[in-house]
Amino acid sequence: MSIPNKFLLSDLLNHNVRCDLGIDHGPGFSAWMYPPVHRLLGWTSKPSNFSLKREVWRLNQLKGVATQDVFVKGEPSSSDQSMLERFPTLINADIFNKSGERLGLIADFVFEPQTGRILYYLVSRSNPKIPGTSRWRLSISLIVDQNPGSVFCNC
Repeated sequence: MSIPNKFLLSDLLNHNVRCDLGIDHGPGFSAWMYPPVHRLLGWTSKPSNFSLKREVWRLNQLKGVATQDVFVKGEPSSSDQSMLERFPTLINADIFNKSGERLGLIADFVFEPQTGRILYYLVSRSNPKIPGTSRWRLSISLIVDQNPGSVFCNC
């Protein structure tokens, strides 16, 4: 069991989180990131479908990846959905070109699990939840400005 050098956020969130005590903490739910420097700090899991409680994991707690589980060491921080909605994120942010035309939205990204550095974003032209939706790579070097919910690129 190892950690890949590059990881797709959606792949991380599609795994159940299991701690070193063997407890299942539920599936991944959302990213915890620091958009100004394009870095993933951690992620959240959802231990129950009937509760608003969320568990927040630091990226350095990730210790291994298996077919259906990611393994973590240590205790999570507890939070709730309303608090997590205040976390800044670029996921689902609209992308605009230098002419102000909407190009799509950020649907996913590839990151380095050891550092959290985001290597590039994946942009969807339409609804990213529809299977088969085309995605294209947005290099971080093309991003010239970002605000909550919108990213402006030089393309």
